[in-house]
Amino acid sequence: MKKDFVTNIAKYETSEGDKILYPFGPPIFQTFVEPEITEDLIKEGRKLTLKENDWNNKLAGNLKYGRSYHYNEDYLLKAEPYIKSKVENFLNAMYEQYGANCVMVPRLLEKRVKTKETERGQLRLDSLWINFSQKHDHNPPHNHTGVLSFVIFCKVPPEIFSVQADSNSQKAGHLLFQYGEKISHLMGNEYPVEPYDNLMFIFPAELKHYVPTYWVDAERISVSGNFVVV
Repeated sequence: MKKDFVTNIAKYETSEGDKILYPFGPPIFQTFVEPEITEDLIKEGRKLTLKENDWNNKLAGNLKYGRSYHYNEDYLLKAEPYIKSKVENFLNAMYEQYGANCVMVPRLLEKRVKTKETERGQLRLDSLWINFSQKHDHNPPHNHTGVLSFVIFCKVPPEIFSVQADSNSQKAGHLLFQYGEKISHLMGNEYPVEPYDNLMFIFPAELKHYVPTYWVDAERISVSGNFVVV
């Protein structure tokens, strides 16, 4: 009789009961954001100005025809509880999966503490910006500051995926995560995502990622930010 092998690492189980194990690499949390949240992010983002909120020179992104803007502090504080709840869902899921082996999770989930100045949590939303991307804009491979980062896809016109370069790497408009070095044909070091409206990813801030250009006249809107530990 075959004895079941119990493991707490991420895995895929086949219909025959066999498992493909994923013991290495950083986790990426995929979730969904309610449409009213993304609509509010866009509405507030449309109010931002080049003079007061320009964020292009703070980012690796090559937005020649679009623009990035950082939200005002008041709106950042307004948005923080909702976004932080998604982060906590991620960390709780990690703790359920890995338990004490995930050493950072208990510290990041620690209850809020009062200081002389204010009541602060262990995790704080440090930056929040919106990207209005246009045809030919792209984001080269880069990582972020802080401990956790996220991206919310607010508006993704499907037509940006319909036109691809004459190439063996047809990823126009996709988001691609990269980790490690590909040392075998049985492994990959890149995870491509074709995004859509209201999709959200949370990931370790140092995880490298990039966004290739797309080739049609359409505006793609995304919101990103970083969490720090305080």
